Amino acid sequence: MLYLQSGNIKEGRQKEYQAWVKENEGAIQKHAPKGWIYRGTFGTVFGFGRFDTTTMWEISKYSDLDASREHTDETFERLNEEWTDFFISGAGEANLIREVGDVRIIEPKKPKK
Repeated sequence: MLYLQSGNIKEGRQKEYQAWVKENEGAIQKHAPKGWIYRGTFGTVFGFGRFDTTTMWEISKYSDLDASREHTDETFERLNEEWTDFFISGAGEANLIREVGDVRIIEPKKPKK
């Protein structure tokens, strides 16, 4: 599964954010919660998209979400605080997606004729 976190960066802080991400990517992965794989942080180009940036994480099971709530690594907590400071509050979204072949699909039964 991929967990995507998208948001908009505070005005005038784009270059600072870019430098911060590049500087901290190794520490982000090293100190990530159990079961979480950092797949990168991406920025929109040519004005495409609603958000300035999206960070992509890979997890394999829903319990990995609980693992992140219980994760108390001091370095990761500090990185999250710094990371969050770049974003406009309330101007983002998160998505949890999985390969379509693994999605459980439930459709209503068709009425009998």
